[in-house]
Amino acid sequence: AVDSMGGETAIPLEDLAPGGTGKAELRGTTWTAHNAGPALLKKSQRCKVERVEGLTLWITAE
Repeated sequence: AVDSMGGETAIPLEDLAPGGTGKAELRGTTWTAHNAGPALLKKSQRCKVERVEGLTLWITAE
């Protein structure tokens, strides 16, 4: 279930600036991702899913 994805690892498919939105991969599926943290997330960096809102992952650096 979508509710259970908090704490999982997602991989950005592009660099995401703080507050920025782009694409990330989770469980082999591409999602819209929002950088919810204060730091730049680099492409292919392991990120933690903080929460899921609709079809958007809110992610931060691990």
